[in-house]
Amino acid sequence: FAGVYYWYPKMTGRMFDDRLGKIHFWLTFIFFNLTFAPMHLIGIQGMPRRVADYAQQFAAWNLFISLASFVLGASTLVFIYNIVASWRFGPRAAANPWRALTLEWQVSSPPPIFNFEAAPTVVGGPYEYGVPGAVHGIFKSPTTAGSKPVAAGIGGQATEELPG
Repeated sequence: FAGVYYWYPKMTGRMFDDRLGKIHFWLTFIFFNLTFAPMHLIGIQGMPRRVADYAQQFAAWNLFISLASFVLGASTLVFIYNIVASWRFGPRAAANPWRALTLEWQVSSPPPIFNFEAAPTVVGGPYEYGVPGAVHGIFKSPTTAGSKPVAAGIGGQATEELPG
């Protein structure tokens, strides 16, 4: 889930609904723990795993775990609704809504087909958040760097010029 929440603005150019995201988080967090913590507790009390018939003394716990797991699964519906609704009606994402210093966040969201008009020069580390005025990449204008877009390759190095 975290990866989708992080990359969704870059992929779609739209932001998720924060309220629905928080509802999804809390439903998932609460019902995940209500599903798996009791499994741990009854396991300590002697309930074996992967058996067809459980001892009657664990029936109430197993019913509770089943109900909690159904709600945990249903909480995913909030996530799916948030994806669809945000795609259609979500606010436009800024180019860098997370203020990240890595290169993929230095272009618009969603990115253009060729990402960069010229290969950027990396001049800083990706973790310099506390450094005032930290710059991660320098982008040359296409007039000074050549007029053809480049494809990013391994390690972000340009591997070939693209037709254009």
